[in-house]
Amino acid sequence: MVADRLSGDGPLVGRDDERERIAGALTAVPGSGVLLVGRPGVGKSRLAAAALDDHERVGAAVVRLAATPGWREVPFGAVVDLLPGAALGVTDVFREVERRLHTLAAGRPVVVGVDDLHFLDDASAALLERLMIGGAVHVLAGTLDSTIDAPPVALLRRAGALARVEVPPLAFADFRDLVSALLDGPADGLTLDALWRLTLGNPLFVREVLRAGFADATLRRENGMWHWRPEHLGTPGLPEVVGLTVGALTATESSALAYVAYGAPVPLSLLERLVPAEVTEQLEERGLIRLDQSGQRTVVRLGHPLYGEAARARTGALRTRRILRELADALEPETAGAEDRIQVVSWRVEAGLEVDEAELLATATEALRRGGAALALRLAERVPTAAGAWHAGRALVALGRHQEADERLRRGYAEMDAPGDRAQAAALRALNMFWGLRRPDDALRVLDDAGRTLPAEVCHELLSAQAGIAVFCGRGHEALATIATALEQPSQDPLLATAIAPLRPYVMVFAGAPAQVAASFAAGDPALPEVWPTMRAATQTCHVQALVMAGRITEATEAAERYYGDAVAHGSPDGVGLLAMARGICAGERGQVDAASRWIHEALAVTDSATLFPIRVKILAMQAWWAAHRRRFDEGWAAIEEVARLVPEGSDAGDYARLSKAWLLAMSGEPGRAVALLRELTDAFLAGGLMSVGMDALHLWSRLEPSTAVAREARRIADLCDTPLFEWYADYAEALAAPDPLRLEEISQRWEDQRYDLLALEAAVHAARCEPPDGRTASRLARRVERLRQECAGFWPAWLDEPDPAGPLTPREREVAALAAAGLGNPEIAERLVLSVRTVENHLQRAYGKLGIRDRRELAAAIGAPAAPAAGR
Repeated sequence: MVADRLSGDGPLVGRDDERERIAGALTAVPGSGVLLVGRPGVGKSRLAAAALDDHERVGAAVVRLAATPGWREVPFGAVVDLLPGAALGVTDVFREVERRLHTLAAGRPVVVGVDDLHFLDDASAALLERLMIGGAVHVLAGTLDSTIDAPPVALLRRAGALARVEVPPLAFADFRDLVSALLDGPADGLTLDALWRLTLGNPLFVREVLRAGFADATLRRENGMWHWRPEHLGTPGLPEVVGLTVGALTATESSALAYVAYGAPVPLSLLERLVPAEVTEQLEERGLIRLDQSGQRTVVRLGHPLYGEAARARTGALRTRRILRELADALEPETAGAEDRIQVVSWRVEAGLEVDEAELLATATEALRRGGAALALRLAERVPTAAGAWHAGRALVALGRHQEADERLRRGYAEMDAPGDRAQAAALRALNMFWGLRRPDDALRVLDDAGRTLPAEVCHELLSAQAGIAVFCGRGHEALATIATALEQPSQDPLLATAIAPLRPYVMVFAGAPAQVAASFAAGDPALPEVWPTMRAATQTCHVQALVMAGRITEATEAAERYYGDAVAHGSPDGVGLLAMARGICAGERGQVDAASRWIHEALAVTDSATLFPIRVKILAMQAWWAAHRRRFDEGWAAIEEVARLVPEGSDAGDYARLSKAWLLAMSGEPGRAVALLRELTDAFLAGGLMSVGMDALHLWSRLEPSTAVAREARRIADLCDTPLFEWYADYAEALAAPDPLRLEEISQRWEDQRYDLLALEAAVHAARCEPPDGRTASRLARRVERLRQECAGFWPAWLDEPDPAGPLTPREREVAALAAAGLGNPEIAERLVLSVRTVENHLQRAYGKLGIRDRRELAAAIGAPAAPAAGR
């Protein structure tokens, strides 16, 4: 149970280096030891316990002590279990404890573990000091970095060779492993990012935040993926735990920390006007705040994000308003640009102060341009006019809240006076209606009304919406022309200007020019937009798609990984969904079908039915695609059915879902129906100018039903496009239509060189099934198939019969062959395996025949085993 895992200490992850250092230093010389040093919650106690277990397993005598504040004033309180029953003087106690440890050791090294060394009482510390100096024990102790000079710690550091081992917070990869272990399953990228930003890899904080999420049900598992979208950390226990690590604060220190908690990053000069400089210095020395450089300014940030949670939990509503007002009053005289102005206005609004409406709307626009849609919404909603509704509607579109956005944009269009503002409201409303609410007819009516009633000089503001609708309604050529005009006359609305960014590369990729698009991205065109994170991610996904279709899968994989991190940092669920899908496509093409499925399930987990429908539909299409590969046919058909429900009438956004449907038919044993559908799709795609999608359909068709006619058409389309990938598709179609094992082997090698490993495996299978020119070629091809299948994690194309399991070497044949390849003679092999020499010879001959080799000198290469060393070496 997850609740049980979260209530315990949790697994130890990411501490292999520290354990090695402990193992090397703890018992290196008589009286040696190790001191673990780190911040509260990093896992010093858990690491020490594991290291003590390690030494116990290798034969050390281990004594575990726990120093606590309650026993600090009690002499020998930490070592009470080692004391004799009768009352003795201090010197006799030392001798008796030493004697008992000597008896316990029985010739073994003695390791004493001390948790929270800084709480050790003076008498126990003196005892350990004497034992270390006498070489009777080794000590493994833990302490806080803030208590390194506490008397017990200093005493033992002087007593012997106490190696200091720093225990830092977990690195991100280890933090991710800890989260997966605690939850017994993966978490999506947004959840990991939110947890990381809050905890910075502190294992105690990770566990407590997860417990808080589990307790208030904001942490949930869907589609096999955990996700967490908290509005706030409301569980009382979390601030308590964090508060214990913060420690006691004076009233002035508490106020200073609250200023930083509510205002970070706070200019240092501002904070020093609000609190005495010595207070700031004390907080920095305790690690509760830290200094950072932001441009020409020195700013103050929290030492850990969760310290802000603890500070805010201690602050009432009235005091909060006062703190925000004081921050705004202190910053306003020295505002140095738009960011400062946004901050001052935001603080004043949150403090409940009056702000001029014009300033609110100007600040909302600036916040939106900088990617702060949530703040823009809060500011705009303070303005009750039609202009306020329009600004709020824009922010709601960026936040993906489509229904709320529609009403506000409707009001803005109906009630505002300025024609340019009304045109922008109409265009954004139409785009939101189509992409977000799946109402194409209503969207077209809005645009038609605006075009008829608004002055011609502002109608260029409608172009982005017109292009956005045309792209997904099968009007690609019209869309390109509209996009070109829109780029020449860009909209003044930040969202409409952003929406155009992914449209041109999207259309060009599917019109057969992915290499041109990839080259444009390399030259910085289009620039990645900041305003609307979903459109930023859509633009990035077009780049990845262009690289995949240009035959540059390695570059595509690297770009997808980089862009995925960017989408997570921007906090966009739709963006993360798009880039998770892109990572799945890259993984699948490289033969990692299970990884592809995992990425697709993350994309499904972070998006939902409210996601812009072209995005959700593409993700579902890829779900069906990889479900077909994994023979999860029910899952695949369910995805196809959801696509049918989502795609509005008149849209062609479901084109890839139709290709996935064909693949589902083929994989589930209906290749005839699959081919019929592919024939229909090929004609439709090519007639609509979708050359890349048409080539994809031809590519699938050529693999299911090879023919010279299909190969000829594939070659014709490849010649019309700009990508080598389509040339390779055509080569493959021709080789399948006139099968030749050596030609197919050559094509398989090319697919492998380009890292399209699924196709490399498939081509190798076809090569192996041709009439081989000789036994050695057949054996070589069989080995190639086996190796590629292993690299593809056991994947096998469902429409091809799997090989007879009797074909490869039996376990005994492989065992004998491996020993022979390692240089053992037949008698040695027979003795080792308790076989007769004749039986060994028979096994080897059968292995030679299956592998297509003549003698044992070729065995190592044939079975992938290390070769025997040459004589004399």
